[in-house]
Amino acid sequence: MTNVMFKKPRFVVPEATKDKTIVDVVMFVAGTTDPINTQGLKHQANTEYWQASKENFWNKIKELKPQYLNLHIEGSFFSWSGDNDTQERNKAADRLLDLFVRVYPGFKRKEVHLHLIGHSHGGNVINQFTNLIATDKRFPETWKIKSITYLSTPFFKKKHQLNHAKIRKDCKIINVHNEYDLTQRLVADFSLVNLEVFLKNFNMANFKKGLKILEEVDTGALKSNLLDLWMSKKEGEIIWREMAKVFKGANVLTQEFIKYIQGINVNKPALDKERDGFVAILKRFLQWTFDVYNNYNNANTGYSKAKFVGNLRLSQGIAVLNELFDIKSSEKDSYILHLLARVFAENTGLTDSIEINSWTPADQAAGLSIQDINITTHDPYHSRGKKAICEGFITGTVGALQKNNLEEVLMRLFSQFIEPITLLLVTMVIDKVIEPVVFGSLDTEITKLRKDLQVYSKLVTKYHAKLVADQDKKLDLMARPGTVPYLAMVSHSLSHTQFWPQVEQGLRGAFSSGKNPGYKKK
Repeated sequence: MTNVMFKKPRFVVPEATKDKTIVDVVMFVAGTTDPINTQGLKHQANTEYWQASKENFWNKIKELKPQYLNLHIEGSFFSWSGDNDTQERNKAADRLLDLFVRVYPGFKRKEVHLHLIGHSHGGNVINQFTNLIATDKRFPETWKIKSITYLSTPFFKKKHQLNHAKIRKDCKIINVHNEYDLTQRLVADFSLVNLEVFLKNFNMANFKKGLKILEEVDTGALKSNLLDLWMSKKEGEIIWREMAKVFKGANVLTQEFIKYIQGINVNKPALDKERDGFVAILKRFLQWTFDVYNNYNNANTGYSKAKFVGNLRLSQGIAVLNELFDIKSSEKDSYILHLLARVFAENTGLTDSIEINSWTPADQAAGLSIQDINITTHDPYHSRGKKAICEGFITGTVGALQKNNLEEVLMRLFSQFIEPITLLLVTMVIDKVIEPVVFGSLDTEITKLRKDLQVYSKLVTKYHAKLVADQDKKLDLMARPGTVPYLAMVSHSLSHTQFWPQVEQGLRGAFSSGKNPGYKKK
């Protein structure tokens, strides 16, 4: 008689007890510009993040809920630290899974199709989430990802890769991007350690206050009145007024910059030492700007070319300026640019990695349906006719990063904050007004400063891209189309401020729960 080995039958859920209902669940994942929330379990994300306009993303997508039989749109906006740090994005993925299993315990045995919407690095949190759920037992067997909507997500080539294990083969990838987006195309290449420190300590309002004062300086009046051989009372009043603005603006900016730098704890002894040395120089510069401002703000001592030079307290200021702006011939041998390049250097500085990213998920999403949505023409900046100029600025800066020339990257960025004529005017004042009336060692120091500023003037002239249209130059810095802050924040945020028709079309095509036959449009 032949012995027959019988395998123990695998338990199969009887057809009669299976829940055949398909549930669609939509989840939003914010990016690094969302207010910081390190206690992820509380999920206290800023709801305004998704509600930035009358046609906001959140309200418009909610209108779809009654149109489908079983569509759930998560109302407790998912939170994570928002820190531009690889490890924080990994933690965020775990928190996202935790939120799903806690909010939807009743769906564990149902067939659930997830629709994930991520802005900026929120898209990379989603990618990391796909890696986590590939093996994590907390993720229900009957759940799969049916669509991913990326809004201005910078896609890495090494970390945060898309794992297809729990993604349906008919999953739709929706990719929204803006060619003016400086963050997606450049800034996000840097994954910084402890970005929340930068965000917490950065007070843009105070920086804007100083910049506004400098913007109000009438450089034309200074130029026309300073170059005369003699100085009348009327000329003096104009010069004193405008010079007071120059040094008050510089003082406000320096105060805020010192507070900002001091608040950064890099936990690297060598960099801490360099930072403290840099701050010491800045404090001497701060005192000088304060003293000079007081001199020009006090008109009781009369006006003359000699007084003008005396008010500048050159012995006090030139030594500080020569330390700060020491440069030989290029950005590579600039003291301040080299210092900042060291601070942001990969591994040895604040950056845990620098990786040139992509605006498209094509490499990661191979085999999946990709719907590309380019919103470049919807950016208000597009109407300024600066597309080619902006493209040249961004590609040039990215090119410098590809060459690992951080000094050039910084110089290109800084050059957008100042008009070339400003530095040219300063060097002209030194050459025509100051140098003729000073002698000896002070003359040597002033000559060095003039030469240094001439180098910076050439670099600014070389890299200043004239991104801002004349019609916008009086607008607030953050709202001024074409400025670095605008391109990095406004252009980057545009994708999540409204529910784009193409996104709606893509999501409708991805929902699986079926349309509600009883729905009537109001």
